[in-house]
Amino acid sequence: MGKSQHIHRPVADDKEDTALSLRDNDRAASGTEPVQQMRISRRSFLKKAAAAAVGTAAVAGGYAAVWEPGNLEITQFTLQLPRLPASFNDMRVFHFSDMHLGFFKDENDMQHIASVISGMKPDMICFTGDIVDDYAESMASSVPILNSLHAPLGKFVILGNHDYRGIPEGVEALYKKTGFTLLKNEHHVIHKDGQSIAVVGLEDIFLSTPDPEAALQGLPDGMFKLLLMHEPDYADTAVSYGFDIQLSGHTHGGQVRIPLFGAVLPPPGGRKYVHGLYRVGADAMPLYVSRGVGMTHLPIRVLCRPEVSLITLRTAL
Repeated sequence: MGKSQHIHRPVADDKEDTALSLRDNDRAASGTEPVQQMRISRRSFLKKAAAAAVGTAAVAGGYAAVWEPGNLEITQFTLQLPRLPASFNDMRVFHFSDMHLGFFKDENDMQHIASVISGMKPDMICFTGDIVDDYAESMASSVPILNSLHAPLGKFVILGNHDYRGIPEGVEALYKKTGFTLLKNEHHVIHKDGQSIAVVGLEDIFLSTPDPEAALQGLPDGMFKLLLMHEPDYADTAVSYGFDIQLSGHTHGGQVRIPLFGAVLPPPGGRKYVHGLYRVGADAMPLYVSRGVGMTHLPIRVLCRPEVSLITLRTAL
């Protein structure tokens, strides 16, 4: 007779289940499960931290590259100047600088500035250099906009260091179509009600040669003189030539500023006077340094909003 085969598993299954149950109890007692949960929690935390860092960087990048460069500040203030003739009392000078057209700025940005200027109705408009970042062609589409601006006492401009890049003659040629008076070591006399003042413009200190003696030739010593000079640190020299006020740009206010530290990398020619109002020399000549409108090198601004200014000049009593 052959033997029948009978496989009986329940007893073995019972033992296996018992063993599994014991292993589970051992694992729980030894703390293995919480460690795995800890690892999962740590992994989850790192993922969330990474996501938060990326999000913060994106927000900061958006602020520096989008919000702040487009958030124009209009600075308005009054200066009392002893030699300003009474006929020019309360003269409103609109000052802007450093458009840097061609580097994340174009005719749309210029149109925005023009709208601000037109709304403020200044008596005089002054631009203190760097209309383009590199090439004159970047300015071409803004020429009609510049030409549309009106100021009863005139529109005046000087060249900045960036205007000399590429073909500076191109920038000069385009300015002739804007109605602005380009001053290159020159002056322009403005007459009103029998009294006169002079607007003086000097050449760039790096890519040309400022010549205040040539610029002042023919002007009486006691005449009120408003100086346009791209680099603000030149004020230490200008103050000895009897200028009553200097308007400058060039620095962009540093473009990137850190709390309690200030401008990170102010450019040569603008490391002493970086932005805002200063009093220079024994006679306390007012120097105003605009933060400018555009940017260069990096398309960002940090704690340094773009700026235009309306300065009211008042005769000191």
